[in-house]
Amino acid sequence: MSYTKDLSRRLRHKEPMKPHHRYPSNFVKHRGELVGQDYQPLEPKLPHFEVKVPPHPDKYPKHEGHKGSVFGGICNRTACNQSHAVFYNRGTHGYYCADDAIAINRYSGAHPLCIRVDHNLTHEEMNGHTRNMYEEMTRDRAHKR
Repeated sequence: MSYTKDLSRRLRHKEPMKPHHRYPSNFVKHRGELVGQDYQPLEPKLPHFEVKVPPHPDKYPKHEGHKGSVFGGICNRTACNQSHAVFYNRGTHGYYCADDAIAINRYSGAHPLCIRVDHNLTHEEMNGHTRNMYEEMTRDRAHKR
């Protein structure tokens, strides 16, 4: 019997409410998600190479470790743990895997937010890419008027 049918039946017959268990009792909450009691959070992955450039000071979101901060490392998207992040997001200053970069660019309009790069960018190069993006957008707006 579904929860709504059970509820309407109890309300009609004035039965006291009983807990409606949808998950086994051995499940617990971890960061808002139901997980088994033997759940162990994963340790953050570290890159297998030396990190020469620290994360950009304006990088978003600010993950623990090197997630999204290293070319070829782990994707910056919170829900993704793919490695080989070779796309740089000019808005968040983070590196993304190909799948997430394509998904982001699908909704970014005429000027892609994520661009493919071939090395770990310095802070000056990151700022230059962001500046170029803003200049492209400003030029585009001026032509539309």
